[in-house]
Amino acid sequence: MMDGNEKNSRTDPPDGGRTGEGRMSSIATIKDVARKAGVSISTVSRVLNNTQSVSPELAEKVNSAVEQLGYCANAAARGLRVTQTNRVAIILTSLSRVFFTSVLEGIHREASQLGYSLLITETHDNIQEEIQAVDFFASQWVDGIILASSAYGTDKATRDHIARLSTLSKKDTRIPVVTLEFPLNNPQVGAVVIDHEQAAYEAVRYLIRDLGRRHVVLISHPAWHFIGQKRILGYRRAMESAGFSLEECTVLEGNYSTYSGHSLTHQMLKRRIPCDAIFCANDQIAVGALKACEEAGVSVPEQIAIVGIDDIFAASIVSPSLTSIHVPKHKMGASAMQLLHTAIEQNGIGRRKIIKLDFELIERETTRKGAENSLRFLEW
Repeated sequence: MMDGNEKNSRTDPPDGGRTGEGRMSSIATIKDVARKAGVSISTVSRVLNNTQSVSPELAEKVNSAVEQLGYCANAAARGLRVTQTNRVAIILTSLSRVFFTSVLEGIHREASQLGYSLLITETHDNIQEEIQAVDFFASQWVDGIILASSAYGTDKATRDHIARLSTLSKKDTRIPVVTLEFPLNNPQVGAVVIDHEQAAYEAVRYLIRDLGRRHVVLISHPAWHFIGQKRILGYRRAMESAGFSLEECTVLEGNYSTYSGHSLTHQMLKRRIPCDAIFCANDQIAVGALKACEEAGVSVPEQIAIVGIDDIFAASIVSPSLTSIHVPKHKMGASAMQLLHTAIEQNGIGRRKIIKLDFELIERETTRKGAENSLRFLEW
């Protein structure tokens, strides 16, 4: 396939094939237009397709470059197929996870500025559904994929799927992939992540060191889940660092839902498992745990303190308000879109980049009575 730097070996067209500068013409590509105008390919696409507003100055540069290169005439005359579609696929594990609401908002805002439209689906945390979704979107000629993956296993099908993510293409143009929350074992697939183990460690250390709690129970994600495993490790490390044995660690395996938090807390209280603090693997679980304590007449935080992770909008509006590890979800989405855009511009070639985001514990009323209900991150 000829790119914008290669000369065309065709014979001259009937008109002599002369450009305004007197040189032999070649087949102009969108990359040629972008290079001549001094703008990105996505800016050229926005001007040509009128999909997003562009400043008059940039539009004039693009249109001038198009006219000088004869881009539209060449593309129409030769029936060239432009591979860039300005569509990006978003594949999530579950649309019911409130966490992804702000992530999607971050992706959408950045995508809009860059001139991309979004196609979104979910996999229900099923690796086979994920493989099918990737295949489907690759066949639709999207420019790139942002993936919240379920590829945690070591079986051959999962390993083959992870390896294949760096080989997706449309004609001679790669379809790059960026993952959310954790990296995959593929040196060409970028990711935007947080340190899940350290986040859990700091949440539990806060409960023990700052609040003096002695019986911290973890309600976790599924133990086979990558994030679930990391947060269990962080919990156990914090407990061991504080002098507790593994036998004193209590892990109740849930899923991601408010229902599992409610159900497991109810069972724990019924079984009289020693507990003066609950660390929940996400805020949806924590909201369920809070409701179960309320129904059982257990006062929060006096009898049981509760901490979640994610700092979703509900953390600020439940009563008592929820202490949580704030994950910059909007930034995660925007960073993933920026990373993907860069990979698209580079045709998917280049060194993988892993962006690790910071997190922060936001103290509210489920751990300290009278604590200020921080609304600092409510918009995200």
